[in-house]
Amino acid sequence: MKRPNFVIFMTDQQRADHLGCYGNRIVKTPHIDRLSADGLRFKRFYVSNPICQPNRAALMTGQMPSVNGVRQNGIPLDLDSLTFADALRDAGYNTGYIGKAHFQNVTNIPAPEREQKGNGDALNDQARNSLKRQRSGEHYNCEIRQQWQQQPEQEIPLPYYGFDHVRLCIGHGDQVEGHYSAWLNQQDPDAAALRGPDAALPPDPAYGPLPPQAWRTALPEHLYPTRYIQEQACEFLAEQTDETPFVLIVSFPDPHHPFTPPGRYWSMYDPQDIELPASFHHPVDAIKGLSSGALTAYRWGEEQRNSHWPLTVTEDEARKAIALNYGSISMVDDAIGEVMAWLTASGLDDDTVVAFTSDHGDYMGDHGSLLKLGLHFQSLIRVPFIWRDPSLGDRAGQCSTRLASAIDLGPTILQRAGLRIPVGMQGHDVFDRDTPAASVLIEDPGIEVFADSDAASAVYTLVTQSWRLTLFEHSGDGELYSLVEDPNELNNLWSDRGSQTIRASLEHQLLRRMIELRDKRLVATARA
Repeated sequence: MKRPNFVIFMTDQQRADHLGCYGNRIVKTPHIDRLSADGLRFKRFYVSNPICQPNRAALMTGQMPSVNGVRQNGIPLDLDSLTFADALRDAGYNTGYIGKAHFQNVTNIPAPEREQKGNGDALNDQARNSLKRQRSGEHYNCEIRQQWQQQPEQEIPLPYYGFDHVRLCIGHGDQVEGHYSAWLNQQDPDAAALRGPDAALPPDPAYGPLPPQAWRTALPEHLYPTRYIQEQACEFLAEQTDETPFVLIVSFPDPHHPFTPPGRYWSMYDPQDIELPASFHHPVDAIKGLSSGALTAYRWGEEQRNSHWPLTVTEDEARKAIALNYGSISMVDDAIGEVMAWLTASGLDDDTVVAFTSDHGDYMGDHGSLLKLGLHFQSLIRVPFIWRDPSLGDRAGQCSTRLASAIDLGPTILQRAGLRIPVGMQGHDVFDRDTPAASVLIEDPGIEVFADSDAASAVYTLVTQSWRLTLFEHSGDGELYSLVEDPNELNNLWSDRGSQTIRASLEHQLLRRMIELRDKRLVATARA
């Protein structure tokens, strides 16, 4: 049996409703919309963790963060982990990855010392951790951004998590490094001086103040990372033939902040035309029942407006940030159009499954804030997922309401390839009609682990067809929203007397889902 090819497009920090096919009336995404028109669009696809590195690990391994170990940014994916690319490669696939990976750490900031509990003498470095091998060393330094700045011609050991052809983009906006660095130098040796806020072009004076973390990049469109990824994807496809199946991940660093769409994409959308989310004027501190600890991320954002913490913004700032975000999305959409045109011209289209998703969302105005971290609103945890497949038949162009999450991507790809799911992969094939869709579990270490690795700040969420329940480790508080009656998540029913029965039922479901998703990777060789 001839196995299908796969092209998986991925964006970074894009909420589901920032696409035309998901109901957005302003952003122009005709090529992604065409994938949806020819494919199956999933309305209820969620992250397993609302942060970049952990959710990318979940997408690749089909495992929850508590199982693959990548529970937060700053923990690399174990080189012993089996990814769906490993499984496809072993089955004879050509495997390619182009763009942002974030399977390993992107900074060389050393891990903080963690306190050894109890009394007595301190243990030496070999014995201070219960896991001796801490995923460190030369082979875990492949994505250090600063290292690529200094050595743009370097290469990485292959295969890289199952991929034999790798072209990395590390960073965001116009400040991307990786294999892109050497390419940029080849295209224009002076191009590096065009990047960053200090080299930015002056915006139109009539535009007014820029929103936080935005500048008008001097880097032209043809040198921007999105264009590099487009060209590299087309080059990979040009090398493929009908004889050998392939899988290609095309992963764009945009529309993640900073907001620096180049050229015409900077002014493609007028901020005055932007519609703010319905919850914009209902800030997080107006949500009843939330403890002070649940709002830590937002306090950090007020203190550090150039960091990754969520930002509270004005209407003007929100409209401008969303407009620039749309510009980045439209540039990605144009790149996808070019890659799809190349796929069609190569004659490989009829044998290729094409999917589109994102690693997590962005508040983008929800509750008056931007970016991520903090609370699990739909804008952060629900992401687009489109599956365009020649075998869909009459399901093409339809919308699925089946609950699914990041851990389901790998198993779905492997089942479509005619391969069994490896022992220990926890997700399910989203097209498996014999297995009912489970409620979605989302694991989040919480904001405070960025200051203290042992902080009791974890946030766990259960999503069902009708409800979102969230528990906070640091207190007895939580969140409970009816997604049917309150889709904008304005009214927290956690302490509502009339909602205690459903709350207890959902807490029980959350516990059962955590039990179901326990680690089953190791296979017992003997039984009592």
